[in-house]
Amino acid sequence: MIALRRRLLGLALLAVAAVAFAGAAAVAPAIVPGSATASGDPDLVVPAPRSLLAAPALLAAGSVLVVSGAAALADADLSARAALLAPALGAVGALALGTGIGADFGAPLAAFAASDALATLTSGPPAAVAAGALAGGAVAPVVRAATTEDTLSLLVGAVLLLASVVAVPDSALALVAGGVAGVLAVGALWAVDPVNWRP
Repeated sequence: MIALRRRLLGLALLAVAAVAFAGAAAVAPAIVPGSATASGDPDLVVPAPRSLLAAPALLAAGSVLVVSGAAALADADLSARAALLAPALGAVGALALGTGIGADFGAPLAAFAASDALATLTSGPPAAVAAGALAGGAVAPVVRAATTEDTLSLLVGAVLLLASVVAVPDSALALVAGGVAGVLAVGALWAVDPVNWRP
């Protein structure tokens, strides 16, 4: 009965994560495929000023929920090393959305065909969103490593947190939004999934 309850919890967490990722796809800044400004840089679509707050928060929370939901669905303990997938999911998701994949599945190929698309992706608003998602997702392995006394995972998680701060210097708002969302997601999981999150 407990295994069934955990599997249902895992399904619920994965469903909430899917909603978070869909929300991030709707608000994430993205390169417009096939367009370029006079300087040759591709145009960016930023749906609203709050995009740099909402997108990293949704990606960070969604990635933490995916990792915990998958462990609960499999009725397995979430190791700190498995929790390291959360920041990777968030950052890769942010960069994928930055290429426009949320609007069109073939958009990444068109985005990379534009001149300087990679530079825009790695230094503009998509990079800030990725840094925020990385910071928020890194909360999960740090907390999990602290509760399981996994020193290596704790060091890797701390390095990821620091790297997200250093990688994109102009991403303070995105870092705060992603970090707060990661903390809130872990706090919620501490309450609803104590098997994975409490020591």
